[in-house]
Amino acid sequence: MAVEQGGIPEPESQEGVAPKTSDKLAPLLGFLALIILCVTLVSFIIPHRATIAFWIFLVLSIGLVAAFVALKFREIAKVFTSRQARYSANVTTSILGVIGIVVIINVIIVQRFDKAADWTPDKLFTLSDQTKKILKGLKREVKVIAFFSINSADDLAQRQYARAKDMLERYQRETRLLKVEFVDPFADALKREAYEVEFDGTVIFESGAKRERVTTVDEQKFTSAIMKVVRDELKKIYFLTGHDEHAIDDFERTGYSQTKEELVKQNYLVETLTLTTQPKVSADCAVLVIPGSKAQLTNHEIKEISKYLDRNGKLLMMFEPSLSVEDTNQGLVDLMDKWGVTVGNDLVFDRINPAFFLFGGTHPEAPTVSNFEFHQITRYVDRPVAFQITRSVTPKAEPRTGITVESLAKTVDEIGGSWGETTREANGAFAEPAYTEGEDTPPPVSLAVAVQVGNDDNTDTNKETKTRIVVVGDSDFASNAFFESTGGGVLFLNMVNWLTLEEDLISIRPINPSERSLRRITTASEAAFVQITSVFFVPLIVFIIGVFVWWRRR
Repeated sequence: MAVEQGGIPEPESQEGVAPKTSDKLAPLLGFLALIILCVTLVSFIIPHRATIAFWIFLVLSIGLVAAFVALKFREIAKVFTSRQARYSANVTTSILGVIGIVVIINVIIVQRFDKAADWTPDKLFTLSDQTKKILKGLKREVKVIAFFSINSADDLAQRQYARAKDMLERYQRETRLLKVEFVDPFADALKREAYEVEFDGTVIFESGAKRERVTTVDEQKFTSAIMKVVRDELKKIYFLTGHDEHAIDDFERTGYSQTKEELVKQNYLVETLTLTTQPKVSADCAVLVIPGSKAQLTNHEIKEISKYLDRNGKLLMMFEPSLSVEDTNQGLVDLMDKWGVTVGNDLVFDRINPAFFLFGGTHPEAPTVSNFEFHQITRYVDRPVAFQITRSVTPKAEPRTGITVESLAKTVDEIGGSWGETTREANGAFAEPAYTEGEDTPPPVSLAVAVQVGNDDNTDTNKETKTRIVVVGDSDFASNAFFESTGGGVLFLNMVNWLTLEEDLISIRPINPSERSLRRITTASEAAFVQITSVFFVPLIVFIIGVFVWWRRR
């Protein structure tokens, strides 16, 4: 030990002490362990990895880490037993605890309270009430396989994929019985061939042995496909023919081809019925539609329709005003009277709410109804319906016991504003329209009614056995000319759905987003004000503030 002149011992110099071998070897082993661990991770995650190489590197890295820990055990233990280590452990534990609580709360919220809010005015991201009701009423699982190319270079395909994904997620929020799987048709050729997919963007719905395919991302088509695969049988809608009625295979303006197309979309089988050659109404007839007969029905036909109604049948009866004083459809008029409906031999006019045509102006002989009477049929009719050339259809004051008759649509309640014209010329044509009190049908004039046997009680287990009838004084409202341009198509489909006791299938209409802009056309004075404010006023304020600050600092 070195001693200075004052007798105070001097510490030994550390420069001459050689470091231990472990101090040199430990860092090298730790560095090699990190390298081998990285190689092990890479050999595990690369495709078609070599299993033997992975296990060799894993054992080698574990051995190097163990050697490093053995050589530096005291230093490592000292680090973990220090006060700073204990403090860090407490902080880490607290953070992990908070994160765990947050994760658990989020899991509970997602599983129990998975809700989404749609703040768009047109509810672009909200399913219709009908779709929600159908999804909540599912009794068995429906599998959805959506074939979309995920990495498509086509912008339209990418938008369709995003839209389908978003829509199907909304469907899944409503039910646990909808299982969705997205498949890239170009990456999974086996599944594409198994489902016979020909087009990118095809969505397959299947339940049990039933399978439906949809090639358009549309709520109505998706819901329709779900109903097809879960429904045990398809209901048949028969259209009466043989009396110059509207034809379901007629694509002209007066035809009913669009009516047939929409009924098929809602999973109905649509066929024609000719009672002049068939002995009776088919037993599988869910609804019989008489779309505006212009020729007289035979006694045999009237008798068979009456028998069908007595067998708890469902009838959609659409009249047209008679062209003569003697009613051409008197047999059907008398039959409806039996069921509590009075069909007037008149022509309804409405000067307050007449239909307007681009070529021809206003037509008071085509009453337009916007505010319908309260009923399940009219609940979702949100556009006006023009009843072009219609007769009055009114509930009888005292129908027979057990029958309920309700009006669906009426004209305005204003004397002289609307009425049912009954006065005719010698040739049978209606006279110049003018309301005659005591002779003409007074306002408000009823244009359509709904008839049912018994109460409209959803708890009635025998509800499907009851007779239901809808009677309308016009048949043009559901023709190709008015089906989409007015609310006539929606009203017709709602009538059929109510008659088939499928109120939850009431038309699902696509949402047409209205155009909205944040800009509007400014006036000359407003443009000048904006220009002066932005170009002169704001820079002037900044300049004045700068001068004030400079003056204060001086």
